[in-house]
Amino acid sequence: ALLLLTAMIWGGTFIIVKASLAVLHPLAVIAYRFTLAFIFLFLIYRGEVRQNLRRSLRPGFGLAIILFLAFTAQTIGLKYTTPAVSALLTGLNVIFVALIEAFFYRKKLASPVLFGLLAATLGLAFITWPSAQVSLDPGIIPTIVCAVLFAWHIVATGRVVTKYDPKTITVIQFAFVAFFAWCSAPIWIQTFQFDFKIGGALLYLGIPATAICFFFQTLAQRHVPPVQTGVILATEPAFATLFSLLFGYEPLTWKLITGALFMISGLILSVLGESFKSEAGKLIA
Repeated sequence: ALLLLTAMIWGGTFIIVKASLAVLHPLAVIAYRFTLAFIFLFLIYRGEVRQNLRRSLRPGFGLAIILFLAFTAQTIGLKYTTPAVSALLTGLNVIFVALIEAFFYRKKLASPVLFGLLAATLGLAFITWPSAQVSLDPGIIPTIVCAVLFAWHIVATGRVVTKYDPKTITVIQFAFVAFFAWCSAPIWIQTFQFDFKIGGALLYLGIPATAICFFFQTLAQRHVPPVQTGVILATEPAFATLFSLLFGYEPLTWKLITGALFMISGLILSVLGESFKSEAGKLIA
């Protein structure tokens, strides 16, 4: 239930960020979001952070660079595309994780992962292929870049948290992402101002959608097998698409429905494929 709630909350972030971008620059949204998330998590985990800060600073800094670039690409992409398209493309990180593991760490791709890649590619074609009247959506390229960066971050994090305290690493990452955003924002923003009209939206992004969802995911994964975790979290694009339709950000078309079904099926196939490969490895061992 906690993981499904996490997927639902994360699915809702796409329309919230989209609304915020009508008022704030993408870097300002990231700065506020991660500042709030850092403060909230630091207050909860300050004991662990103080104890592990020195040894965790370097890996946390490295992961924060990737995370900052990923969220920057995603937020810029969302400025120019719809929440549903952004969520579905971001979800491709599940497949990119398998590809990165295969190319850089010589891990064989399971057959379901290959079928998942094919299904997701077909879905991507349905959603992004421009019609005769409409040119290619300018938000698509940065959003695909963000999916690659999120995949890279997932792979790197998986290796870091086996050696360092994951709570401390997360708090350090949030701190550095906020720092990077505050430092780079003045380069692009001439007048840095806060609009209280979207204060609630920023609170939602910073605390429930970033800090609390991290806590929910950590708590739930103690009791839920990895494959179930992956499948449940793969429903995030479905929730994002539903919210996008309900709030009028997206017209209901056959291309969107077909593309979304192909892409979500591809994500779930990829998660299941990685699970089957891992279970087979255990049996052989």
